[in-house]
Amino acid sequence: MISNNMTDAPSAAADEEGRSGWYWYRRGMRNLLSTPAIVLYFSYLGFGSFTYESGVDVYLSMFMTIVTWAIPSNVILIGGILSGSSLLAIFVAVALASVRMMPMVVSIVPELRGEGIATWKLIVLAHFTAITSWVFGMKELPVLPPHGRAPFFGGFAVSLAVLSVGIVALGHGVAGAVPPEIAAALFLMTPLYFILTLPSAARLLSDKLALVFGFILGPLFALVVPEMGLVLTGLVGGLGAYGIGYYWRKHA
Repeated sequence: MISNNMTDAPSAAADEEGRSGWYWYRRGMRNLLSTPAIVLYFSYLGFGSFTYESGVDVYLSMFMTIVTWAIPSNVILIGGILSGSSLLAIFVAVALASVRMMPMVVSIVPELRGEGIATWKLIVLAHFTAITSWVFGMKELPVLPPHGRAPFFGGFAVSLAVLSVGIVALGHGVAGAVPPEIAAALFLMTPLYFILTLPSAARLLSDKLALVFGFILGPLFALVVPEMGLVLTGLVGGLGAYGIGYYWRKHA
């Protein structure tokens, strides 16, 4: 009985090593009904209602979803348009809001890079890296064989974005039947979920410290310098967490 178990494990690993990219892509798609994905669907349902109330056309709402692929950035974009801000001001605001994605891309691309993975595929996957897919990827990718990580992540992240486009159209269409309070509650589900799940993706000491510093410094900077609170929280908290983590790794 023991010998059978010992021989089964290597054979299963060898079987996975020989699987095609399409197999791993389908495995990633199986997680489209996971808890983080469902929470994101509800958030985009609320975003679709928001675009309807803001007077944004349904097709433009769908286009914004797949091109920007970040609800906060799209909200800033719509807010800037409605307030009559200049194109340059809107561009800068959206760009600053999107900079927060850069550390996620930098940390997940090494996990995706494997033998035979073309650079253009990594660029496409980088575009579809958002908080939901990043948390999912950082938890699931390390245990997968290197050649299966990129298609597995693509099966989840790309399919998630495409499906969310349809969710936005649905939210836009039923906006008149949904009370504003419910739409707002749906819209807030994603940040609430992130607060609860990000700690599970924090593996290094610097990751954990960054979360702690963010919780502490975020409200403080929001009160003192509300215009630059988010940027300063990221800079001070992120650099401080990295510095402490670096020192700990060198002297531990």
